[in-house]
Amino acid sequence: MLPLKNDIKNLCLAHVDAMIQEYESTVSELQKGMFEETKSSAGDKYETSRTQFQREIERLKTQISQVNTTKAILLSLNNTPSITVGEGSLLSVTVNGNPLNIYIAAALGVMKYNNIPFQVISIQSPLGAALRGHKTGDSITFNQKKYTITELA
Repeated sequence: MLPLKNDIKNLCLAHVDAMIQEYESTVSELQKGMFEETKSSAGDKYETSRTQFQREIERLKTQISQVNTTKAILLSLNNTPSITVGEGSLLSVTVNGNPLNIYIAAALGVMKYNNIPFQVISIQSPLGAALRGHKTGDSITFNQKKYTITELA
């Protein structure tokens, strides 16, 4: 039996918030390091070091922006039961007879809720696109594997 969609959504939001906090903390540390860097007699070395700090800060800010976009997607998902697979669907499938739980939200990979693994994927992913529009009892073939939807929430 699948857990409540809201519980899985909150798990994903907590994960995303932790990612944002980690990136922002790293940016803060880099900015602090950049300003503490003292200009030595080798001026070129100082400028090169500052440029490297700045590049890393910009890269992290881009990642923060991407994670904020993921958070916005998660926040936009409703918790109403799904009739067919789409964004916000929580489903249990069998893959060649083996169980797999999937939450269609954003590309976050495998997460665990009460020690139960969930594959968190986006609807734009190849598997998400293949499952879109299907309902409980439907089967699809994806990457030479048979996926049968056993439960949909």
